[in-house]
Amino acid sequence: MADYDVIVIGAGVGGLTTAALCQKAGMKTLVLEQSGRIGGCCSTFEAEGFHFDVGASVVEAPNAFNELFKRLELKIEDYIPLYQVDPLYDYCDNTRGIRFAVPTSIEGTAEVLAKISPEDAKAFLKFSKKYAPRIKALMNHFFFASMQGFADVLRLVRKYPGAIQALPMFLTTHQKIVRKYFKNPDVLASMAFQSFYAGLPPDLCAGLYAIVGLVEHEGIFYPKNGGMIGIPNGIRKAFEEMGGEVRLNTRAVRVIVENRKAKGVETWDGEQITAGNVVGAINAKKLYIDMIGREHIPWHVWRGIKSMKLSMPCPMVYLGVDYEPPLRAHHTLTLTDPRVMNDYWSDYYLKGKLYEKDGAPEVMGLVSWASKIDPSLAPQGKHVLTHMGLAPYNLAGNDWDRHKEKWIDDAIRTIEKYIIPDLSKHVVYRDMATPKDLERMLLHPGGAVYGIQTDLSHMSIFRPANKSKCVENLYLAGASTNPGGGVCTVIAGGIITASLIEKYSR
Repeated sequence: MADYDVIVIGAGVGGLTTAALCQKAGMKTLVLEQSGRIGGCCSTFEAEGFHFDVGASVVEAPNAFNELFKRLELKIEDYIPLYQVDPLYDYCDNTRGIRFAVPTSIEGTAEVLAKISPEDAKAFLKFSKKYAPRIKALMNHFFFASMQGFADVLRLVRKYPGAIQALPMFLTTHQKIVRKYFKNPDVLASMAFQSFYAGLPPDLCAGLYAIVGLVEHEGIFYPKNGGMIGIPNGIRKAFEEMGGEVRLNTRAVRVIVENRKAKGVETWDGEQITAGNVVGAINAKKLYIDMIGREHIPWHVWRGIKSMKLSMPCPMVYLGVDYEPPLRAHHTLTLTDPRVMNDYWSDYYLKGKLYEKDGAPEVMGLVSWASKIDPSLAPQGKHVLTHMGLAPYNLAGNDWDRHKEKWIDDAIRTIEKYIIPDLSKHVVYRDMATPKDLERMLLHPGGAVYGIQTDLSHMSIFRPANKSKCVENLYLAGASTNPGGGVCTVIAGGIITASLIEKYSR
């Protein structure tokens, strides 16, 4: 008899979601986490009294949370109380004297845009009217649908004919969609940057991501209890109250496979733990290549796994400051023309080079001010700032461990130039997680926080399946599998995975 019904490798939100739902269904479930902290990218750490979010900085599409706790038959507010973040973004470029904040309200956003471009404001309302119904179709149906193959796609369309309206968005690009509507360069830039949430420039990112901005107008949120780690903490609490078990500092190094059937896992210290089902809530390539191995995988599947591209890494700079910074929103960023984003990809990222403008290094990215909404994250009178940047894992002629301090300097100078003058005078704590650090800390190959790249060839049925097609009783959760990366998307994926385990374990 197996030790457990389900073993989950990885205590990120996807793994914890899968575990909680399996435990709820009456399956004895164990979660193994290689580090001493749960949450993965959706977590928080403390340094000198400052509390910094590791990676994820807000929650979008909260319907995934609602669905999870509905299935757990619990009240979400008892486990993950949330603040609503409004405005959504503040766009700032001090070099050109441009600044405008976008509120949650669609109508309010149109009013803001009208001050910049009346034509684009009207276009935004048309854009919203056309795509809002498609968002609801995606969120209500596709978001929680198993995508094991073409049969699942056909089954979804037959059951929810309205969902077919969303399919064309998979066949075009982010850039083509937004350029149809917006002409003003600043408005266009504010609609195009979300492509990098999928780790791709606008002209390569699937058109589906063009509606991410509209999803945010449904509301974005931040946990009330100590930073982003409040999300995995809440799911863990529910899981353990139902009798589930989490083991920290317990690294699984091998999935035990016999006759192409998962039987359990082996840990770093040689312990073998058996289970009826194994869930790899980690990077899919790492799971198959490092923990299962070529001998258990058909050659054509192995070739496909090896060919999958990792997502872009996201260097994180953590700053503690001794004053209240002159910001107006939880998220602030500069406006970058989509052509610059596309050129960055081809001229810098793919060549392992760091971005320069006018011969000087600049660090493109987004500034998160979490202590604005939750002052407990910093000592009294002080605040935390996090800068999420863009950069390749492999640096041409350089190394991240050597370049770390210079990157922080360049990030601070870039923020000073465009957003917060004199920031350097107020920094009392500084550190960063380079792509190499993220790889070492989270075991994400290449520091790939979104797991697998999210272009058309890596989406939906082309993404690593939630139920393995080559190893029986093996399942996947997390950013690498369907429907993809992002906190709520990963939770939705955990719901799909748990549903499949329950279905095939009957």
